[in-house]
Amino acid sequence: MTTATEPDPGIFLSPEYASNPYPTLKHLRDHHPVYFNPVMKQWMVTRYEDVMNIFADTENFSASPNGEHIGAVFGPTLMEYDGEKHHKLRALVAPEFVGVNLKALLPIVTRNAMSLIEKFTEKHAAQIAENASVRGEIDIVDDFATRLPLNVILDVLDLPQEAHEMFHQWYPAMMNGINGGPELRIAGQKANAEYHAYLDPLIDERSRNPGADLLSRLSIAEVNGARMTPEEIKSFASLILVAGAETTDKAIANLWYQLLANPDQWQLVQDDPELLDHAFTEMMRIHPPAAGQTRKTIRDYTLHGVTIPADSYVHLSIYGANRDERVFTDPDRFDLNREDLYFARDLRGGWFKDGMAGHLGFGLGPHFCAGYQLARAETVIGTKLLMEVIRNPRFKPGSNPTPIAIRIEPWHLHLEFDAA
Repeated sequence: MTTATEPDPGIFLSPEYASNPYPTLKHLRDHHPVYFNPVMKQWMVTRYEDVMNIFADTENFSASPNGEHIGAVFGPTLMEYDGEKHHKLRALVAPEFVGVNLKALLPIVTRNAMSLIEKFTEKHAAQIAENASVRGEIDIVDDFATRLPLNVILDVLDLPQEAHEMFHQWYPAMMNGINGGPELRIAGQKANAEYHAYLDPLIDERSRNPGADLLSRLSIAEVNGARMTPEEIKSFASLILVAGAETTDKAIANLWYQLLANPDQWQLVQDDPELLDHAFTEMMRIHPPAAGQTRKTIRDYTLHGVTIPADSYVHLSIYGANRDERVFTDPDRFDLNREDLYFARDLRGGWFKDGMAGHLGFGLGPHFCAGYQLARAETVIGTKLLMEVIRNPRFKPGSNPTPIAIRIEPWHLHLEFDAA
């Protein structure tokens, strides 16, 4: 018989939890910071400091569970490796997405954003002329957010934009294969196999005649005399396709939701578009694209008087940690002027000086997201350009706008705006 403070295990499969997990996560933080979820058969850790510490603890926790989900669809990737194998692969790929190399990608982000903006504004202008209307509509998800990051990735890999629709079918199938049941897993594996077959001749050609694109760089990059194998290159290309496109499109749409759901904060970025960078950081705190990550205990591990046995699955709740009242004041409020959140460069180590903490939306430690700067650039630049085109945007009446839920597909964010 459960105690009064234990949640009903069925809550974790309910529509209520999928659309708004935060009350349950607060209950766990306050009463069961280490909780065994009998439905998901994994331990849940929900407090910021605990999640941060486990992310960084490679002595007691392994990232191998990523191989059981991501690897089952993509093949081996750096997401599932620990230790020296992970360090070598990350050394090959991470430099392409940070620092000086990012500057070369910014024009690609801008060009793709403007192309999409021009496309949908022309579309709505034609509709307005036809219907003699002064109002416009856009689905931020389908018309913009799912298109921009995919276009960027195609350019980064130097793949033809004409293949956009084919890739737009592949990456959702691959993502659903990671998190879904057996049928979705099979469909995801099929899409991944088709993608890899598409890449095979390109990798062979670019290893012999490399260009300036990422696929060429991965084909010839070396660390201590070692190169990535073709299978590792293809697996990473799958990872960047899904993580870069699927994660960023959620980030773009969630940012628009948070801004329009909080008109005072929308006005702040209207008055000063440079605050969009702050808005991205606060969005990554209050409702990031990923709800959490899974680790596996290497040995027995005791936390808050609870011992998690060796070989146990542990869900590190990013949603829970990012709204921990022990770290963030009034954590359910979207606030660009927070004094307890570090708004500058994303922190892979968590805590910062003077009591400020970084959001955990990109993870922490060795598996900190290698594409974090690119995701930020796509979201901020794309949103800034979109704001310049649409005027007075608002949620479309009757559309029931929400941030992306844990298990709701498909998802849309319908807006109206003054188009004339």
